[in-house]
Order: sequence, then C-alpha cells, then structure tokens
Amino acid sequence: MSDFDLAKWWPEHLRHVFVVIGAAMKSARLYPEDLVTIPQDIGAILPDHAVMVTHAPGRELKRRKGRYVITITGSRFGGRWTFSSGELERLASDAFQNS
Repeated sequence: MSDFDLAKWWPEHLRHVFVVIGAAMKSARLYPEDLVTIPQDIGAILPDHAVMVTHAPGRELKRRKGRYVITITGSRFGGRWTFSSGELERLASDAFQNS
C-alpha cells in the first residue's frame, strides 16, 4: 500500500493540511524551517478554523528525534495529531503530488 493510500484513511480536512505541508516542503525532506511558510491565520487553510503545524525538538521531548504536531481548532473540526518527521513528510509529499 502506498503512502497516498494510507493518507486516504485520514479525514478530508487533515488530508488538506497534508497538501499544504507538502507544498511548503523545500525538498523531499521536511524540516522545521519549512513550517514558517504555512499560514496560521484563521481560515487560511480551513474555513473558520485555526491550523497550527509545529515541531517539538527531540531534546525538549527527551527523545532522540523530534515530533511534528498538527493542531486544528474550530467549529466543525478539532484535534491534535503527532507524527514522526518521516511519517509526516511521506504523507505530505504524497498528498501534495496527488492533489
């Protein structure tokens, strides 16, 4: 099963966020610096919702590797999802390429 097939299991609003992250990636790898180009204004990614994509470095988590966190707040959708860098970069890259 391809990563894009795996992405189909995610809710539509989260898949849209994957596409935005994929568009922000400057290379095949996702780096924390790529996140600065992702709009954080309410409604910029999902209508009437705030979307934040953040990176927590491994040293802050007392782990070897950091984690990426997607947080969505709004009237229809809400949630917080945590990904390893490899997992999120694959989902984002495939979603962007197949959008």
